[in-house]
Amino acid sequence: MAQSPTSAGPVLRTPYGVLLARLGQDATARFRRAMRPFGLTAQQFIVLKQLETTGSTSQTALADALGVDYSNMATVAGELCDKDLISRAREECDRRRYALDLTGEGRRLLAEADRAIDSGENEMLWALNESERGELWDLLRRLADSLELCPGSEAQACAEVENQDTGSGSASGGSA
Repeated sequence: MAQSPTSAGPVLRTPYGVLLARLGQDATARFRRAMRPFGLTAQQFIVLKQLETTGSTSQTALADALGVDYSNMATVAGELCDKDLISRAREECDRRRYALDLTGEGRRLLAEADRAIDSGENEMLWALNESERGELWDLLRRLADSLELCPGSEAQACAEVENQDTGSGSASGGSA
């Protein structure tokens, strides 16, 4: 363990990685509990959230933006179609590709899931005031961006992926 000196002598300091790992475990558990009543997996929620951000997009572009294997995206998209949360149709301009979009039911369920997630996050972040919460989010986002763990802008990332599919751009790496 790292040590930080104080006037009372050295104090053992828990490493950042340990704190982040424990917080991540707690956040993941809260997230899973929040999704349980909706019958959604984490990956399904992330797909729905990305579609909410980007609007209608190709299945391939969505997989690329989220860093999901194409066959896994096809499976997740099929599951979400079966639940009537997204629509999947062949694209007019390229019949080999599928276009995905949220349905009304998908938007409704996503709004309810967002409220459940907010509740869990508020419980987890109760010790921070609004300003500190904003600062924490900014710091975490800056770390994630520096490690290319998630796109700077989800809409921008998907637009870049769309451009890459047509050969006129490059995508940001990472997953959301």
